[in-house]
Amino acid sequence: MIPPFNFARIPHIIFGPGKLNELYNIIPNFGKNILFVIGGKSLKRSGKWNEIVSNLEKKSLNFAETQISGEPTPTLIDEAVAKFRKKDIDLVVGIGGGSVTDSGKAISAMIPKNESIKHYLEGVGNKIHDGMKIPYIAIPTTSGTGSEATKNAVISEVGSKGFKKSLRHDNLIPNVAIIDPELMISCPPSISAACGMDAFTQLLEAYVSSKANPITDALAYS
Repeated sequence: MIPPFNFARIPHIIFGPGKLNELYNIIPNFGKNILFVIGGKSLKRSGKWNEIVSNLEKKSLNFAETQISGEPTPTLIDEAVAKFRKKDIDLVVGIGGGSVTDSGKAISAMIPKNESIKHYLEGVGNKIHDGMKIPYIAIPTTSGTGSEATKNAVISEVGSKGFKKSLRHDNLIPNVAIIDPELMISCPPSISAACGMDAFTQLLEAYVSSKANPITDALAYS
């Protein structure tokens, strides 16, 4: 007998080599003002950012960028949100590793709010996010975190009162996830190996969890 369970929806997933090019056809469905959340160096060093910018300019799309270095903190998210809240952003696109993907998710969720993200973090704040957000597209450049398919953004603070907590709501699952293996080619071997172990560990954890169900088992097997 299968015990009762809940399973959240997944984003519209576009997978395959070269599928980054789908982005330029998808963006107009959301609007013309786009905020890109990217990493500190790797995307630009790989040459992919120049390629993205060139394609955006050809489509006459308005865009801005904000860079994320390291794990997202409440201060980093609050500062980015304050900078872009009045810019009439139609779409947020996060392209990078797990920290970037989480940051983009958090920024898209907090732009409609007028408070610090701290108020909405589980175990830290006293408010529950209502799910209202700016549409969000997640484009991972590493494998392992799976943030492009989850409903939570992990936010950290270092110090004597430090924490690592989630901003969470079913509607914070990205609207679209573009998974292009070509974006991961430039990763150093050590990073690729660490990401692979991250993915394996999370699949094993899901499979042996006391809250596992037939859907999560099937995904873990595959």
